[in-house]
Amino acid sequence: MRKYLFGLFIALFFGVGFTSCLDDDNESTPMRYLEMGIVKMGETDEIRVLTDSELLLELDNYPASFDFEEEQRVMIQYSVSELNEENTTYDYLVDVYSVQEVRLKDVIELNEENRDTIGDDQIYINEVWVSGDFLNIDFQFYGDGKVHYINVVKDPDEQTDDPAKIYLQVRHDAREDDMEEIYRGIMSFRLEPLQVESLEEVELIFENQSFYSMPYSQIEVDYEYGVEEE
Repeated sequence: MRKYLFGLFIALFFGVGFTSCLDDDNESTPMRYLEMGIVKMGETDEIRVLTDSELLLELDNYPASFDFEEEQRVMIQYSVSELNEENTTYDYLVDVYSVQEVRLKDVIELNEENRDTIGDDQIYINEVWVSGDFLNIDFQFYGDGKVHYINVVKDPDEQTDDPAKIYLQVRHDAREDDMEEIYRGIMSFRLEPLQVESLEEVELIFENQSFYSMPYSQIEVDYEYGVEEE
């Protein structure tokens, strides 16, 4: 399978910043790309990131203050330093300008034990999208410094007889924090456990809920997992 590099030209502004390096005050600054992926350490401790677009990037220059860990999910802003045409160990050698850890969790299935404790506080959903085998949620909430819990849940009571449609909810537990300032962030959720063996794709549906601060009819995103790229 031949892999192609493509850029995601997205401006993302969060309450927490990226860890940055490299001097970009240069008119000849190369094209930059913004992608999420999973850290894959090399056999001799090379730092690599397998992006959601299935590119394996080996990091050349990167922020020394960021602690990369195996299987960690990150968002990186980078430029290509070199195309690897000699072997298949990695696709591109890259310079990383900024890096941020992205919290990665499993989708929770509601049951009698967790249904009343998962939280249903107000939350703004800015965007929902799928990349690779991950569901990504861009969200906002009000708080005053306490740790808040964000989850995506699957409620068995909301499911229908159609296995190709999976109904999900974004849940927020503010832990009784005061609503003083607005915070924004991104989290990712593993989708492989939601795959249906007899299907090549499913539709993820987020219906409007009373705890969503900006009402909408519903959000629908497709998750394709059974088709190989050529």
